Amino acid sequence: MNVIIANQYKDALSNLNIDVIKRMDGVFDIDVIIDTFANFYYNRMILDITALKDYLNIATIQRLSASLDASKIILFLPDDPRINNSYLSKIISLGIYNFTRDLSGVTYLMDNPNSYRDVAQYHDLAASDNNFQSQPQNQRANIPVNPFDTFNIQPQDNYNPTTKVIGFKDLTDDAGATTLIYMLKKQLMGLKKTLAVEINKNDFSYFDDHELLSVTEANYASTKARFYQFEIVLIDLNNANYDGDCTDIIYLLEPSTIKLNTLMRKDRQALEKIKDKKIVLNKSLLTVSDVKDFEYEAKIKMFYNIPPLDERKDHQMVLDSFLEKLDVFRDNSSKSGGIFDIFKK
Repeated sequence: MNVIIANQYKDALSNLNIDVIKRMDGVFDIDVIIDTFANFYYNRMILDITALKDYLNIATIQRLSASLDASKIILFLPDDPRINNSYLSKIISLGIYNFTRDLSGVTYLMDNPNSYRDVAQYHDLAASDNNFQSQPQNQRANIPVNPFDTFNIQPQDNYNPTTKVIGFKDLTDDAGATTLIYMLKKQLMGLKKTLAVEINKNDFSYFDDHELLSVTEANYASTKARFYQFEIVLIDLNNANYDGDCTDIIYLLEPSTIKLNTLMRKDRQALEKIKDKKIVLNKSLLTVSDVKDFEYEAKIKMFYNIPPLDERKDHQMVLDSFLEKLDVFRDNSSKSGGIFDIFKK
């Protein structure tokens, strides 16, 4: 089901042949949009940008992309000379790649969302850098510290073959990749030099950790060139296709009935396609017996079962066991025999 927020183009958007779970017509403050949809489930949000108060202010769009899933948003743009290539470049920098000026474009993007490659021609990297440099110092004070500066790392073309790059993908919607990566990085603090990266999103901004790095596909290559001086790199891949850069990929599945049914309705073969991959149950309340039943019914094998965790804690025993199974570190004296042993203690 989808959401439509419309103003100037409400009549045109009424002609879309899509399932709509919620519609809002008028001009709304960005806080109203965020409060309404931050915890609201939907497949796509078709947003007539004129329905946003102060939409020409890029800070408004920045708040939108930081608070909602940018990959689900389709911006319907007006025929306004102020919505030019410079404006498009800025929203691309925020991770919003789906935008159009006509209904056929909306229909296409519903099933064929853009990647960065599809919109790269609109992205002016030089202008983005200049805009940042020209900001007054007091406006840049809250911009996160670059983790490469923290570790005093410079770009380099060669790579360290011992660097372990672990990618994470949400199989079910909001399966918790971002939060899990944040907790794993905390778990590894003082043990391994670890870099955490998310691609095409800004969700790391909520954790107030200056060593979490949010990048777009445009600057991913320069980020990758610095992986070599880290022992562990954790990547929230989102919709980016960089599987080949990872030594391991973890597919996260939240095993609630509504999330599993939603996944199956989208693609009944979703689990079959990755049955030989590392599938991890996350935010899972399943017992060992429940997991075995689930594996039998789905005809797949789970790599690990992670219960709901408190992200405020610096250390989680279950994550130690998970990291050991990933060979991030291994206690050779450990006598653990199974992936669910931690729940038997």
